[in-house]
Amino acid sequence: MKRRTLLGGALLLAMAGCGAAQEKKDADEVRVDAAPLDNELEKYPRCVICNMDRRRFHYARHLLVYGDGFVQGTCSVHCVAECMLRERRRGFTAIYAPDNGVTANPRPLVEAASATYLIGSDLRGVMTPVSKVPFASRDAALQAKLTYGGEIGSFATAISASLEETANSLLKRYGNDLERQRRKKAEAAG
Repeated sequence: MKRRTLLGGALLLAMAGCGAAQEKKDADEVRVDAAPLDNELEKYPRCVICNMDRRRFHYARHLLVYGDGFVQGTCSVHCVAECMLRERRRGFTAIYAPDNGVTANPRPLVEAASATYLIGSDLRGVMTPVSKVPFASRDAALQAKLTYGGEIGSFATAISASLEETANSLLKRYGNDLERQRRKKAEAAG
């Protein structure tokens, strides 16, 4: 009888531990931040998608604030596109992008929706072969275009380009996987 009591107690403790672990996980997932821009690089030092150091790539980082107050930091507009796709049902309060028209390090953040993006310039891209560099001022973006080339676009254009790159990459991967399977079958048959 004592054995049953002991096993029952152990089971209750294990269940309580799972509940506490789930509560901690839920608390970690819901990072409500009333002041997301205050010390954002310290609060969100790594990209939630690829784990890159956002401090190192401060000139490309973005910050997403969802409708429920949850905040996520990314290293680039490419990772923002993935976050937006994953969390689309949550809604967005704001998305912030760095102002590359400023020489300060780290670059200050501005609303991405009002930023002008220089797309496909010689400026270094992050997580993408086609750079997408945000500027708070359209004039600063046009000035950079004269020096580095590229095309002027909006945040929507930058997100669309990122999603198109992702789609092309996935299709290429799928084609390579099919080819690899075809070769394996041919080797096994021959």
